[in-house]
Amino acid sequence: MKVAALDFGSNTFLCLIAEVTEEGLGTIYSDEVEMVRLGQGLNQNKKFHPEALERADRCMQKFAQTIAQHQPEKILAMATSAARDAENKDELFQLAQKHGIPLEIIAGDKEATITYQGAVSAQTNPQQGLLVIDIGGGSTEFIFGQGPKLLTGKSFDIGCVRLTEKFITAQPTSDTEVQNVVQSLDKALNEVRSLMPLGFQLDTILAVAGTPTALAAADLGYFDAAKIDGYELTEEMLAHWVQRLQKATVEEKIKMGIPEGRADVILIGALTLWRALKIFQQTRILVSTRGVRYGVALEIARRAHSTAHTATRA
Repeated sequence: MKVAALDFGSNTFLCLIAEVTEEGLGTIYSDEVEMVRLGQGLNQNKKFHPEALERADRCMQKFAQTIAQHQPEKILAMATSAARDAENKDELFQLAQKHGIPLEIIAGDKEATITYQGAVSAQTNPQQGLLVIDIGGGSTEFIFGQGPKLLTGKSFDIGCVRLTEKFITAQPTSDTEVQNVVQSLDKALNEVRSLMPLGFQLDTILAVAGTPTALAAADLGYFDAAKIDGYELTEEMLAHWVQRLQKATVEEKIKMGIPEGRADVILIGALTLWRALKIFQQTRILVSTRGVRYGVALEIARRAHSTAHTATRA
């Protein structure tokens, strides 16, 4: 079954067109990403900014054209942290309806489940103890699991756009502001550590979404999805990136290879990954190019199978 799975995040919108079966994901026909910054000013104003809604409208129009080109059997978009927080979320629903895109706003716990399903869809070791980290614009999800089985997870309001707007007033950024960010991150990360199941052996941290893929691409010097998927970010590399990013202007970060729509918030993402290694006493993080959109595709297949099974029983 060909599906269109969309992820409307607080910073980026993504659209995946793929074949899915009961066994998992098959052929990828299209995988697009657009910087929308839906969460612009949301932490202060509690509403979607008109400019953010205009960018969302243009992005949905582009994705609708891609969907029309590929003619999937099922379409589903899931919106995350920004949509949960916005008082005028109905305006986002109206845009999605205008472009023929079914939209759901998912709770943080459901987002963690969807993220985990997508992130581990390419993992082959059923016994591997995993921590999946998904740094979004508004929230960041931390999910423990063993192979394909999710054990526990939680969503925290420490996304890179949210914390940038809350703590960062200038770029380059002062030591004081970085220390304030680290205190906020460490508080959340220590709570995450307390959620770790009793007797759980952590083997690998998987990081999904734009922060780890942008850092991997900048480290490589170019974007190659095949090389970025599984790329190792060590503690030493992340500490180096934190130092470079803290001392740089937004323009300098773009010259380093960080995408324009992410450069002003990448410091928060790099700090999150670096502190996670410290708190969990790990030496490396593996980058995954899979995330919410892959989980949405699998969720579409799960629902279709459940519906077919119910119809058969009836």
